[in-house]
Amino acid sequence: MPCGITINRPEKMNAFRGRTCDELIHAINRAGYSREIGVIVLAGAGDKAFCTGGDQSAHEGQYDGRGTIGLPMEELHNAIRDVPKPV
Repeated sequence: MPCGITINRPEKMNAFRGRTCDELIHAINRAGYSREIGVIVLAGAGDKAFCTGGDQSAHEGQYDGRGTIGLPMEELHNAIRDVPKPV
């Protein structure tokens, strides 16, 4: 059975913020290790963009309290690569 994970911020063209990354990492790991899931489909809401990258209006220099290091993109990429299901 497929699992759809959708970035649901179409008003921001699905741009990432810290919370978005955290939620995606959690959802990918949860689906990736579920026996009921065979494949993970990652999508973006709306019809203008899948994702435009980091939301520059959301961080005010602090990336949701993460300081200047920024978004946990490496952790997100690792989750996508490491789960035992195709994403």
